[in-house]
Amino acid sequence: MQKIGIVTINYYSEDLIERFIRGLLNQTYNNWILVVVNNSPDDIYLNKVIKSFESEKILLLNINKNVGYSEANNYGFCYLTDKKIISDDDMVLFSNEDIVIKDENYFRESVRMLNKLECGFLGPKIINNDGSLMLPHLKKTGFLKCMFHIGNNGVVDRIFGINRSLKKIKGPKRVFLLNGACFLCRASDFIRAGMFNTNTFIYYSEELIYRKIDDCRIGVIYYPGIEVYHDHSGSVKKSFSILRKKRFVYESELYFLTEILKVNKFLLFLFKTERNMEFLLNRFLSALRLVR
Repeated sequence: MQKIGIVTINYYSEDLIERFIRGLLNQTYNNWILVVVNNSPDDIYLNKVIKSFESEKILLLNINKNVGYSEANNYGFCYLTDKKIISDDDMVLFSNEDIVIKDENYFRESVRMLNKLECGFLGPKIINNDGSLMLPHLKKTGFLKCMFHIGNNGVVDRIFGINRSLKKIKGPKRVFLLNGACFLCRASDFIRAGMFNTNTFIYYSEELIYRKIDDCRIGVIYYPGIEVYHDHSGSVKKSFSILRKKRFVYESELYFLTEILKVNKFLLFLFKTERNMEFLLNRFLSALRLVR
């Protein structure tokens, strides 16, 4: 039976961590181990949460500073492999702490399907608390998708029906990118793809790693036959203001456009102009809320 190494990140989200662990402990597939990567500056309450479960399956890795999604996940993965807790032949589940696993057979079915489909990466249907879905991407992001926030499972996607076809499928579907909130992969394939690119803090982490996965010709499958639930942006909303979140998005987009797509100066000018207008509008709206 293959072992599943699970990596999740804590940043002032101990209540979500506790709920996440309860979902793991209910699984019928028992060959797993969790490492909680602590991005918070202290670990007093988190330690209490972990000790309360009295389980050797739950490990704590203290970073004690917020290094972001990509770097923290890499730290957790390397901890599991360097300590020989998992091997290259095992599997890894990367999951946000605000994921809720209700199906007790989630691990069992995920491992079965990943082996049956002979793919390297497998993603479940991710259902937000408002009933909407965190959908995968069928194609790579280009300049227009980045410019107009297309493919982010937001308002633009709902208006124009982006990836609408994925909402109706029931069987496995080959895709370009899985949502980073929750996916399972082979440890060997994660290593082969070079792990997460640490040049972005939170956003565009999926786009960057799945481009490398695509280059390596590793199979990526979305399988809506297995489901998890997502307290959509629960940890981000709790930890960061809207303006700070926008800043994280902008910095990630800027890296993507300049270093990955290598767009010309004119397109970069258009992008920066639009985003500056967006920032000003958000500051104005924030000021109005304060006045009220």
